Amino acid sequence: MKPSIALIGPGRVGCAISKRLYEAGYPITSIISRSRERATEACSYIGCARTLAADRIEDASTAQLILLATPDDQIQNSAFKIQTSTPFSKPATLVHFSGLHPAEIMHHPSSPLSLLSLHPLLPFATRQKAYIDLQQCPCALQSHDPQTLVLGEQIVTAIGGQSFILEHDKKILYHTAACIASNYLVTLVAAARDLLVNCGIESDQALPLLLPLLQESLENVKHLGPEQGLTGPVVRGDLGTVTTHVQALKNDAPELLQLYLQMGKLTTLISERSGRLEIKKGTSISDFFTTEIKKQVARRLSDTTD
Repeated sequence: MKPSIALIGPGRVGCAISKRLYEAGYPITSIISRSRERATEACSYIGCARTLAADRIEDASTAQLILLATPDDQIQNSAFKIQTSTPFSKPATLVHFSGLHPAEIMHHPSSPLSLLSLHPLLPFATRQKAYIDLQQCPCALQSHDPQTLVLGEQIVTAIGGQSFILEHDKKILYHTAACIASNYLVTLVAAARDLLVNCGIESDQALPLLLPLLQESLENVKHLGPEQGLTGPVVRGDLGTVTTHVQALKNDAPELLQLYLQMGKLTTLISERSGRLEIKKGTSISDFFTTEIKKQVARRLSDTTD
């Protein structure tokens, strides 16, 4: 018999994972939200009985897995409330889905609950897309208890994902990597789109023009890795093109100049690691980026003191 589930916080993450687990044979004891109407709607989505909708944390007391799907800044308070107000009838595990926090953020000294952090490395735009994309999704697990990690691996397998284990002191760095790969990638796309608009291309046309380039770049990274998948003027050692880019940004989009320079500096390092950028050319490009970055810093300091 698979462990029973109580979901607290039926948002996109909680609903997608609970639906997967329910379909994998995990019985649900309650779906809990401050809004009974929201909890009832979540039951309909997950596929369990609407009578399992609840609005009291105490209704999680009979579950063996308590899925705490609240925003990051509410996890600790919610976990403490669960552990101090709910008399659990059997051994249970409290699970949160934050990429940032370790499982130990939920620790309460008087509680016997096991603690687990399970983070799907996936952007949750909608609950249905999340439900679909959980198949083969990488999921980070973290817990001090080896048996709880085994349970976490079973949960990840049940939702169709692939688990990997993190140490508790690496969660913040891990989450930073995820933000760079996901959130900041979107920011870079927006910056490139805006430059195309600056070229006179209609805003609704700019993004579709960039998508094939983005998709092929990701395919290159997927099959070759970042070092060998990198293309463009930096890895070719084309300082002349880089110089004209910088001048164009100074003239037409100065707000993106610092971004271009910092990204260029990092791209030079990757190019050098790849073995594809000649040392002499790499030094020249790196020195150019460093000089331009220093100019920008000096200009900002001058503006501040004026």
